[in-house]
Amino acid sequence: MDRHKNTLLKSIKSILFFLFITISLIGCGSISDGEYAASVTLTGGSGRASIDSPCTVTVKDGKATAEIFWSSPNYDYMIVDGTRYEPVNEDGNSEFIIPVKLDKKMKVQADTVAMSTPHLIDYELFFSVKDAKSGGKAGNPEEFGEEPGDADDESADSADIANKALVNKAPDIEGLEYLSTDQNAYADCYAIHRYKDDYAVISVYDGRNYLLVPEGKELTKDTLKAVKKGLGGDRSITVIKKSVDKIYLAASSAMCQFDSIDSVDKIALSGIERDNWYIDAAKKSMDDGKLEYGGKYSAPDYEKIVNNDIDLAIESTMILHTPKVMEKLEKLGIPVFVDRSSYESDPLGRCEWIRVYGLICDKEDEGKRAYDEQVELAKAFESSDVSGKKIAFFSINSKHLVYTRSGDDYFSKMVEKAGGEYLAPKDVDSKGHSSYLSVSMEAFYDYAKDADILIYNSTIEDCPDSLSDLKAEDAIFADFKAVKSGDVWYTDKSLYQFTDRTGNIIKDLNDIVAKASEDTEFFHKLK
Repeated sequence: MDRHKNTLLKSIKSILFFLFITISLIGCGSISDGEYAASVTLTGGSGRASIDSPCTVTVKDGKATAEIFWSSPNYDYMIVDGTRYEPVNEDGNSEFIIPVKLDKKMKVQADTVAMSTPHLIDYELFFSVKDAKSGGKAGNPEEFGEEPGDADDESADSADIANKALVNKAPDIEGLEYLSTDQNAYADCYAIHRYKDDYAVISVYDGRNYLLVPEGKELTKDTLKAVKKGLGGDRSITVIKKSVDKIYLAASSAMCQFDSIDSVDKIALSGIERDNWYIDAAKKSMDDGKLEYGGKYSAPDYEKIVNNDIDLAIESTMILHTPKVMEKLEKLGIPVFVDRSSYESDPLGRCEWIRVYGLICDKEDEGKRAYDEQVELAKAFESSDVSGKKIAFFSINSKHLVYTRSGDDYFSKMVEKAGGEYLAPKDVDSKGHSSYLSVSMEAFYDYAKDADILIYNSTIEDCPDSLSDLKAEDAIFADFKAVKSGDVWYTDKSLYQFTDRTGNIIKDLNDIVAKASEDTEFFHKLK
């Protein structure tokens, strides 16, 4: 009997110990101190926003915080349990560190500046360390990207879709006579409307409209009044004079467009420093003293801006994180143009924004020639016999998570145009301008182990120096087909600064697929 009681007591103790360990690992607030990979589920909003999953959860003194990355750079603060949290990064998709409760639904709010006016949106988050292996986007993948070219954030809500539908409708502006609207070949995030006497309006799908005034012309009082009034809702009008020649360029991705139309000389201030440029014309202009560093987008050098008589500021959507900067520039009488080229779903659509800058610089013929050349180069591979090679794109961050891009991202489309087959995480698909996904190494192995070609994205993470170093990162790489065959490549760090050369990039990818070269301009072989 005593032996039976002892056995029973041991069993009860074992069960209690198991429950204690389980609660310590996955319980609510009782998890042991340390760092964990946690799955994230996001619900609420329009259903198109997402958060990278898995994420890193850090527990200290029994309190858990999560480092989360949204699917866009347009979130400027979050509210959790009544406390406001600011983003911890300035570049890239919005990153926050917030307190979390594991295995419990959390109600939070996030403010998006994707549209002309900020919107505070209600969400529900669920964090768990039980199932953090599969990775991908938090949220329901089937809800992402119902409209081609929509960004994978709240910019795709009903108000924004309405704005996008209005892009191709020419604004009715007092005092201006509408003539026609240009037909874009691939871009769907902007439209150029023509008016009598060489006036033009660039309409962008975020609701902003830019009225281009020809050199020597002045707007009438009625037109100025109409401009100030706007177009209703979130649709605004900004006046830009075609005679601009003192530009503050904070949107670094647009420099290549100016270079392709030989207009770098119109840029007086740069948003990045000399050593961060890969474009020769930009570096030379800075070396010659014609182009100066004018401070980054979030902290421009206002003294330089005033002293240089800046007549136009060109910003990326990151400026929407710092609305006070935008307001200050406008108060100084400087029109602000927000570049949305990164929201184009087609790589040739991104490239087509060269026509926008051709119009602004009064060099439309040069812009058309440069763009047509890239389209012709890209189309040359549509009938290529080379096909069927499977390609996976990735990088590894300091937390040993793999970063890749979704199957509907612009990079995947360049791979397809080059004759390759792009491999993306299983059961994860999204449409949008950034489409970055983080997955565990195991999940990456699951879908990419049989890839014919691996391409390491060195624009965001430094590439290992050799194949041996890559295998040293994780022994699992030794089992990858591409590693065994030596078909591992890495991007040149300059890649992101050359959207004007999309056709050349596609050509380089075709060379990789066809094994026509051991080295290219934008991709290099890892040996």
